[in-house]
Amino acid sequence: MKAIILFFSLLLTLVLAAQEEPNAGNTKSTVNDNIALALTDWDAIRGLWVSQSIVAMSNKQVVPDRTFAEELTPYEMLSLMPKERREDLKNYIETNNSSSQVDNNQYATLLLTLLNNTFCSTTQGRSYGDPHLKSFDNATYSFQTVGEFDLSKSNDGNFEIQARQRAQSDNFSLNTAIAMNVFGDRLGFYAEDAPSRNVSPLFLNGEPIQLQGRTYFLPHGGTIRLTGRNYIISWPSGETLILNNGGSGGMNFVNVTVSIFQCSSQIYSGLLGNANNNMNDDFNGRNNNQTPPTYQAFSTFGNPMMQQASILAEKEYLAYLSQNFAEDWRVTDMTTLFDYAAGTNTAYYTDRSFPRVHLTVADLNADQQANARRRCETMGVNAGEMGGCIFDQAYLNINPNPIPTPAPATDGVVLNKLERPLLNTNTHQILEPKNPNGGAQTVKPIDNTMEEKPGKSDIKTNENNEQNKPTFKPNNSIEINKPNNNNNINTPSRVIPSKPIISSPVKPTINAKPGKG
Repeated sequence: MKAIILFFSLLLTLVLAAQEEPNAGNTKSTVNDNIALALTDWDAIRGLWVSQSIVAMSNKQVVPDRTFAEELTPYEMLSLMPKERREDLKNYIETNNSSSQVDNNQYATLLLTLLNNTFCSTTQGRSYGDPHLKSFDNATYSFQTVGEFDLSKSNDGNFEIQARQRAQSDNFSLNTAIAMNVFGDRLGFYAEDAPSRNVSPLFLNGEPIQLQGRTYFLPHGGTIRLTGRNYIISWPSGETLILNNGGSGGMNFVNVTVSIFQCSSQIYSGLLGNANNNMNDDFNGRNNNQTPPTYQAFSTFGNPMMQQASILAEKEYLAYLSQNFAEDWRVTDMTTLFDYAAGTNTAYYTDRSFPRVHLTVADLNADQQANARRRCETMGVNAGEMGGCIFDQAYLNINPNPIPTPAPATDGVVLNKLERPLLNTNTHQILEPKNPNGGAQTVKPIDNTMEEKPGKSDIKTNENNEQNKPTFKPNNSIEINKPNNNNNINTPSRVIPSKPIISSPVKPTINAKPGKG
């Protein structure tokens, strides 16, 4: 309570001081200094990292190394800030970051987006089995198509997911690879068709990576976690992708679950729809340039009340999806995020004549449907995905894939007071940045609240065992927010990896040119 009162008093003092200045109105540097001060007032070590990371993200740069033991993204760390503090900071930015006062303040704007996300619920899109898709607006359809497609992408260029579907027979296909842009990092998961022979299915910016049983930190703030059979990719802004390695019956494929924020201001497009709370326009094609047959009001998985005429209409609808609709969302050699082996490109994985015949649940006899349904119900498949599960069980004997619900990375995390920064990198050791010999010293990552040693602590404590509050000095107290020629915010002052995996993250690079490996 005391900290909250101090925070309120500090913000009020700063706002009043700004109003009394001869040139009224907050400058960008003052707003950013106040924001950074509020974050470090919450937590001098973690808050500073969050502030520096958002500076880096807003400038399309590599985030600084984590200075704490928690293996979280900037969004996840920010979500652990007490709700009252987040609300205060959100209100401050909204009040002082208007376009009339601050021009193009990318740092404050991005932080506001992350803060809004912490108060927002999510919606899911799915691509699973012989691909059955559920859009963000809960439209469901079958998509037995072959090629590489935009599954979902945002208009800001920081979020994109592509799927590669390969034929398993004349009429069935599966997701065999997924590629994505994670806020500037190009990541690929290859259940099959890896670009080079390697034991790892994961490729980061064209190179294989190993998780080694721990969270893997992506250069631009995202993370990868492995929980059971689920690979969980978290964007630094909070979106997630769960990849379930669904290999069975000699088939290697992947099921996909994507979560985005319902209150997002982003415009989404792709096979998973536009997330506008209207399921009826999810299949209108890119830029609404075409509309599907009138069958769209029905489920493409079959309906026991339908007559034979409706079954024919369903197949006509499936034909539209696999041809006209699919063509709109095929990736090209210029837009692909995938890695390719020598002699292959996106055309190599494309077959526009697929499938030869459109099959549906209605083509199964009653016994086949009943047997498949029992297996799906036993495995906990919900009613919304029952049709797709019955289809996969009866035709391909694919194991049912209930929607995965792994625990969030923040579950059970308690942010104990840190007495000094601890360097945490992909080496999976918690290191002190300095020791008497000038090198890095290993620290056992058992407890964040290690006993303070004389001369070691970078943050002194007072009689109440509270961290000293940063002293505000306009325009120079927080170095990362000094004006410069790029967004008026300096890049993070912490040491970043000496060899960034990609040097120009503004647009994810394509590792191998088509046809050249």
